[in-house]
Amino acid sequence: MSQDLRKRRKGFTLIELLIGVAIVGLLAMIAIPNVMKANRKAKYGRAAADSKTATTSAVTYVLDRNMYPTSLAVLRANAYGSIGDIDPWKSPYELSPILLGGGPALSGQDIYVFSKGASGAGVYPSPFVAYSGPGGSVGYSSIYGAWTGE
Repeated sequence: MSQDLRKRRKGFTLIELLIGVAIVGLLAMIAIPNVMKANRKAKYGRAAADSKTATTSAVTYVLDRNMYPTSLAVLRANAYGSIGDIDPWKSPYELSPILLGGGPALSGQDIYVFSKGASGAGVYPSPFVAYSGPGGSVGYSSIYGAWTGE
């Protein structure tokens, strides 16, 4: 009779279901931090690429017009790039003071564009360092090159 009950039984026992849930939970604990880290790296990569493109576009604008663009919107309006004003963390990109001031071009000036990074508190690294630390800024300078946070 007990064999007949086993043959007619359908579904899973409570223990089997709990073991299945535990396995799924363990897999999620392993996968979620990796996904979050990849998302953070992708945002820094996007900000680094946008900063370099914007800085290169600004330098090209200066060479063509002998004048500094005052914003990323000026670069877009004159077909010197398509970089938006907002970084991947929803904050505006920061431009070097020489760009914000506009005016005639001077040689040897540091033209840079950067994002404040994940913390929203990153700054232009002075003195220049290539790594601005966890949550730090990310950008590109026409003189020093790229820097990034983590």
